[in-house]
Amino acid sequence: MAEEDTREDRRLELVAAVILGVAGILTAFAAYKAALTDGDALKGYTASARTTADANGYFNEAFATYTSDQSLFLEYQVLVEQGDTTTAFVIRDRLFSPELEAGTAAWEQIPVGAPDEPPTPLDTAEYVIPAQDEAIALTEQAADEFSEAQAFDDAGDKFELAAVFLAVSLFLAGVGSLFKARKVQIAILAMAAVAIVPGVIAITQGQSAL
Repeated sequence: MAEEDTREDRRLELVAAVILGVAGILTAFAAYKAALTDGDALKGYTASARTTADANGYFNEAFATYTSDQSLFLEYQVLVEQGDTTTAFVIRDRLFSPELEAGTAAWEQIPVGAPDEPPTPLDTAEYVIPAQDEAIALTEQAADEFSEAQAFDDAGDKFELAAVFLAVSLFLAGVGSLFKARKVQIAILAMAAVAIVPGVIAITQGQSAL
């Protein structure tokens, strides 16, 4: 009977060792992946913030160009309507931006009173500010970078959750061997084994999120 009890004790010790080994390896893996993904998330958020700042710079540049062109065209058009075409065309020749000139040339080709006549050259399809297009492209890029960083962040949360479950498993497996009552040992080791399952699920979810 004593020999049989010794064998049973050894089996329980072996089960505890296996649970400790598996939980320990998975905990190390989860912690490693959490550190990696958190770092990638931080890089992504930083890149998104930097790109957003660049986009805002281009938006400001585009707004300044638009405001300047709007003011120049108004001055030009007032002079044309007053009959001072000489001064008007000096302004156009020397001060119009390439974008305003392209828009004005296209606007002048549209028949007066046409149903789709734009009110000013700045409303034509030909009036395109490169800085505006660059700002829009950078805004979209910043959104993509933020989404990617968020995916890394979410994955990191899953790995950290896995580490919590696995830490519980390690604790239970370590404590279980301290009890003398075999039923208590078996119950605690069973809980330790069960605690590994949600940890593995969280790791799988974290991997899938990448």
